[in-house]
Amino acid sequence: MKKLYLLFLLCSFIGFSQNPGDLVITEYMNDPSAVSDTVGEWFEIYNTTSSSIDLDGWTIRDDGTNSFTFSGTLLVPANSYFVLGRGPNDPTNGGVNLDFSYGDGSFTLGNGDDEIVLVSPTAVEIDRVNYGSGNGFPDEGPGTSLILDPTLTIASADNNDGANWCFSSSPYGDGDLGTPGAANDSCIATCETNLGASDATCDTTTPGATSDTYTATLAYSGAGTGETFVVSSTSGVVGGDDPTSVADGTITVTGITEGTDVTITIDNTGDGGLCTLTRDITSPVCEPTGSVDLELQGIIDFTVLEGGAEGKAVHVIATADIADLSEYGIGVANNGGGSDGQEYTFDAISVSNGDHILVARSLTAMENFLTTAGYNLFDHLLVANTSISQNGDDAIELYKNGAIVETFGDPNVDGSGESWEYTDSWAYKDPLGSVWPAGWTYGGVDCTDFDSGNPPATWTTFDTPCVYPFVSSLSTDEFAANELSIYPNPVNSGRVNIQSQIAGDKMIELYDIMGRSVISTVITSNSLDVTGLKTGMYLLKITIGSKTSTTKLIID
Repeated sequence: MKKLYLLFLLCSFIGFSQNPGDLVITEYMNDPSAVSDTVGEWFEIYNTTSSSIDLDGWTIRDDGTNSFTFSGTLLVPANSYFVLGRGPNDPTNGGVNLDFSYGDGSFTLGNGDDEIVLVSPTAVEIDRVNYGSGNGFPDEGPGTSLILDPTLTIASADNNDGANWCFSSSPYGDGDLGTPGAANDSCIATCETNLGASDATCDTTTPGATSDTYTATLAYSGAGTGETFVVSSTSGVVGGDDPTSVADGTITVTGITEGTDVTITIDNTGDGGLCTLTRDITSPVCEPTGSVDLELQGIIDFTVLEGGAEGKAVHVIATADIADLSEYGIGVANNGGGSDGQEYTFDAISVSNGDHILVARSLTAMENFLTTAGYNLFDHLLVANTSISQNGDDAIELYKNGAIVETFGDPNVDGSGESWEYTDSWAYKDPLGSVWPAGWTYGGVDCTDFDSGNPPATWTTFDTPCVYPFVSSLSTDEFAANELSIYPNPVNSGRVNIQSQIAGDKMIELYDIMGRSVISTVITSNSLDVTGLKTGMYLLKITIGSKTSTTKLIID
């Protein structure tokens, strides 16, 4: 009986620990630099009890899908460190002496935010460390392990608080820093302030100017610790948040001359601190180099084609030879949300003075709607897929070298109901060199829509009351110059005369600038009554037999 009692007592010393704090995670190397992560990751635990703990049936995991369950006797000695690693226990692992390798790849240590969780066989969470800079832990970078502050009592320290961790300083094996299997180094004081994202934005974009200015911004965190910070820049005027009093904020440097790169420095060493942080920021290009040799010619939002929103395109024209068209790009200012940058860059091709270039979401849809003959009038056909995303109420911006050089519409206004709306229609510039809104004409809202249901497969721009101007010369059904006469235009008498050498009834469709039909009739005489219509511009479509004409009509 005594022998059985002694055997039971011995088993109890090496049995499972069920109490949080019996095993404590005290160090981890999640990002080695001497060797790869696949062989060099490891972490250390400490048995705070006076008995060995058998890891048989225990699990190490994170909060995702990574986990490893121990099988078979594996004793962690009492009051001892124990090192678990991903790689083999040989020199190829960077020189760490492992007590156990779990190297089947089922448990890994992320280089960013991640978790190490110890779970007993009875599903009790014994210890947890949610590490990473996003969880308030220091972030030294590759090759340095993180250690639990050795001035703390391991059994009672909160090792899930990043403030209780620091960087190791002793080299091991192949040169990485850490103390696997031994007492941790003393914590070395470090700078706890970090620099975040930076940006540079032009204050103005002045054609022909050589001295536009820009503003640089630099985010920071972890300041406001009591030391006095000095912020400086090699150019411009420093402003924004003060790291002396604001823990997390943004520094701004204004009035920097275009073409001047800057270095921003945050320093608290003059007040006994440990931080000297710098960030180099490159000047943006606020004004394109050289002349602007490309212009917007047309903005297209034809009615739904090819079973989807495929009828979108931008038509540009070269006004000089361009060796590399990729200097230019297109931006779509959706829904009046303002300029949000270049979204499409032209192909790196050369083009000649006078070349017409069509950039389309779907070239197939464009060829079907403009007809092959109309499609072939363009000198270059480029596909942009969803980068050309405008609806008929969106402004369009032409870029050169990252700067806006021409704009159609108002980027800060949703164009729905505005005079420049081109929904299911088009906008066209004539003459070249015009600056919006001058020089732009419109097909009229919904003018490319089919009257009812889905358009037939043969539905083209020539079936609409608003033939796209660039291809209008191809219409074989247009009246000859001497076959149709429309006068007066502008109309100021309430009636417009329509005379033709071709006999037959005249089918009349009159659309307002929004594309709405205001007159649809058949006349047998030479006079059309337009009394009661508001002053403004209209589109007049006249059909006699197989001949059709669409022209602008102005009512005074």
